[in-house]
Amino acid sequence: MDLPEEAISDQVLLERTANSFYHYKDFCLQEIWKPRILKWKSLSTYQKQLIPWYEDYLNNIRDCIESNSIFYMNLLEKCVGIWGLGSDPNKWATPNNVDMGKTVSILNQIAREWSADCSEERDRFLALLKDFLDSKFPHDRRDVKVLVPGAGLARLAVDIARMGFSTEANEVSYHMIMVGQFIMDSGLQKDQVGIYPFVHSFSHHLNRREQLRRVNIPDINISEELGGKGLLSMVTGSFPDLYGPNTNIKQSDSYSNSAYIREIRARNRSTKDLVVTNFFIDTASNVLDYLETISHVLKDGGYWINFGPFMYHFEQDPQTEITADFNPYTGEVSNMFVTPLKGLELSHEDILSVASTKFPFKIIHEQSHISSGYGTNKVDISMQGYQCSFWILQKSCDKVNNNI
Repeated sequence: MDLPEEAISDQVLLERTANSFYHYKDFCLQEIWKPRILKWKSLSTYQKQLIPWYEDYLNNIRDCIESNSIFYMNLLEKCVGIWGLGSDPNKWATPNNVDMGKTVSILNQIAREWSADCSEERDRFLALLKDFLDSKFPHDRRDVKVLVPGAGLARLAVDIARMGFSTEANEVSYHMIMVGQFIMDSGLQKDQVGIYPFVHSFSHHLNRREQLRRVNIPDINISEELGGKGLLSMVTGSFPDLYGPNTNIKQSDSYSNSAYIREIRARNRSTKDLVVTNFFIDTASNVLDYLETISHVLKDGGYWINFGPFMYHFEQDPQTEITADFNPYTGEVSNMFVTPLKGLELSHEDILSVASTKFPFKIIHEQSHISSGYGTNKVDISMQGYQCSFWILQKSCDKVNNNI
C-alpha cells in the first residue's frame, strides 16, 4: 500500500534527522577540525614553536567531537526502532546543511535545558512562573491542563509536570523531538552523560579550557521525578496547525488544510487552562497566527504566560512560502499568494495592544528588560544575553470569540 504524501514527507524528514545525527562526526571533522589542522600545518616551523601546544589542542577538539558523536550513536540505537526507521543508514534520506547545522546547535540546547550549568538561565522564568502558579493553583493541579508550544527538549514541560500539572509539550522539530525523547525515556541517571557543547565555537573564549569543558546531563533523575504519574505528554506538529482555529489563519507551510487536521483543530478549541510560551513568540513568521491559536485553545478564564525576547527568527530570511485562503468546511482553496517569511515583526507593546484590544485577553501583569542567557558558555567574554519580556494575560469571558 502506498503511503499518503504527508506520511512520505514525515518519513523523509525523520530519515534526514536521523542521518544528520549519524553523520555529525564526519561533518564536524570536515567543517570544523580539518581546516584548523591544515592551518596548523601551514605555519612555519618558527611559528609552530610559538604555540607548541596547539596541535594537542586540536586533537582534543577531535576527541570532544568523537564524544558528542557517541552520544548521538546511543540516541540512534534507541530511536531507530521507535520511529520505524530502517536499520541501514545508507538507505536513509540525505540530510542538508541545515539538518547538519542543527546537530551542532542542539548540543547547546541540551546544555541549556538539561544541565546544572544553565539552571540560573532557566530559573529566570521558572521562578516567575512558579510564583504565579502557586498563587493561582494551590490545589487540584492534576485537573489543570497546561500546553507548552515550542517545547524544544521538553525541560520546561517536565518542570511544570513536576509541580503536579497535566502538561502537554508540543514541538515541530524532529531534531528536538528525537533528542528530547532520548533524554527523557532512556532511564538516564543524574549527570550520567557528558557532552561538549562549546567545542564548535572558536571565538570569544577567555581560555581554551572553557571551550573544551564537559557538561553533564541530565541534572535530575527524570524517571524518579515523573515515573508513573502520567502528567506529561508530547505532541508532534506545528502549533497553529494542531491547536489553531479553522478561520482567520491562511493555509501555509505551518498551517495545513486537510479534513483530518481541521477536525483536530476543532476538537482542541477551549481545552487548555494555561498556555506557557518560553523563547517562542519570535519563532513565528506571522505572530498573529500564534495569537489566534492561543486564543482558540485556551478556555475562558485561562492564562497565557510568556517569557522571552523579540529576536524574530525570520527577520533576515529571504525565502517565501505559498499562502492561501480556504473554506473551513470544504477545504476549497482560493487567493493563493507568494508570501515572504519575514515582514511581520511586532514589538512587546504591539502584541499586548493587539491581544488586549482585538483578542479576548486582559493584561494581568507585564515586565520587560529581564536579562537572560540561552545555553551560552558562562565565561564567553562576548556574552550579552537577551532582553526578555514577561507577561501574564487572561482570556476574558466577557469578550466573544467565535472561531471554530
